[in-house]
Amino acid sequence: MARIAYDEQTAAAFKAVREIPRDGLSEWREAVRRHLRPLPGMTLVDIGAGTGQFAAAFSHWFDLNVLAVEPSAAMREQIPRTPAIEVFEGDARALPLPDDSADAAWLSLVIHHVPDLRVAAREIRRVLRAGAPVLIRQGFPGRLDGIELIRWFPETARVVETYPSVTDTCRAFAGAGFHQDALEQVRENYSTSLEDFLGEVDTFRDADTTMRTLTDDEFLRGKERLRHAVLQANREPRSNSLDLLVLR
Repeated sequence: MARIAYDEQTAAAFKAVREIPRDGLSEWREAVRRHLRPLPGMTLVDIGAGTGQFAAAFSHWFDLNVLAVEPSAAMREQIPRTPAIEVFEGDARALPLPDDSADAAWLSLVIHHVPDLRVAAREIRRVLRAGAPVLIRQGFPGRLDGIELIRWFPETARVVETYPSVTDTCRAFAGAGFHQDALEQVRENYSTSLEDFLGEVDTFRDADTTMRTLTDDEFLRGKERLRHAVLQANREPRSNSLDLLVLR
């Protein structure tokens, strides 16, 4: 499923530098609230749950039951185990869940890892109850202006441009009976500074699909851009914007 191998080293790096502090996700909380209209006790399937950042957030924010499905054993080990979070081995093409068992599906930075979105869409349709939404958090080709990483490492855009577009994604899900309900950009905020980011960017490279494609020269040029910004006392708040695509 993954474009990179999520082994123990990568999973640890992901947990250390890719997770966003809960306070920085307030705009995501409100966007999901608007489109999901959550009620306590609802069941959400988190597909490609990674280290469980959003599984834990949804459980905490909305008192949801979360079915966290993740193909990587190393990533699954990082997911918090609570009464509200069940963890399963599986991926978007083969969900180990009964028919009509979930009230929503969440896919965060996942669809570019799925070899066949049409197959995944049919499988997601199978496990969702009638009218349940699919919420996709993603950087889509042609909509990358708000992505912080591309500002410092612009060569990463060439990889993101190979990802499924909004049109590609909607077309794949349309075959399973879904239609586009909403598309909006959502900002997430970081509590760390650019200097902090510079200090952890080597670890970040190990944990990010796009960063792993950089040549050493491209990576070093990006680090130099960051270093220059830090030396210029660039203290602007760090943020990142990704799309929320909602299908029903």
